[in-house]
Order: sequence, then C-alpha cells, then structure tokens
Amino acid sequence: MKPIPKVSKKRQIQNLQYSVLRTEFLGKKENQICFIDGCNKQATTIEHRAGRWGKNFLDTSTWAGCCLEHNLELENNSELSKQYQLSKIHGGKKL
Repeated sequence: MKPIPKVSKKRQIQNLQYSVLRTEFLGKKENQICFIDGCNKQATTIEHRAGRWGKNFLDTSTWAGCCLEHNLELENNSELSKQYQLSKIHGGKKL
C-alpha cells in the first residue's frame, strides 16, 4: 500500500513560492521590524493576519513582519490576536 503524502503536490508548489515571497518580503525595509506596537525587534517570521488558508497563504497584502516571540504569542493569546489580526469576513481590522 502506498503511503499518503504529508503535503499535496499543490501545496509543495505553493511552499516553494512561499519561500521566495517570504525572503523578498522580509528583505524589504518596511517589513524588517516587528509590526506589534512598541516592539522594535527584528522581524524573522511572517504573521498571516488573515489566516494561512486559500489565497491568503501567498497574498503578501495580508502579511506582516513579526518577531518570533510575538508570532508565538499571537498563536496563544486570543486578546492580542483580536487586536492585530484581520477580519476573515471583510479583511479589515476586527471590531
């Protein structure tokens, strides 16, 4: 029996595109500092402010440069997440 792949062929292609876009995105001066208010740390990760599914995975307009500490905190702190994430309904700030 053939094992089920961990990543689909479509996602493999998207992951290659993502790697290129990520490097370009974090290389831009405006994305090199964490986007969280008051944080001046080097941005080393991408925060997908509107989620990582569908078109948002490769849509750099929904990305923000983020330090690893805040990226992890956004995953685990719903209040901080509400403050900085974009609405999945209208794409703007959550109310």
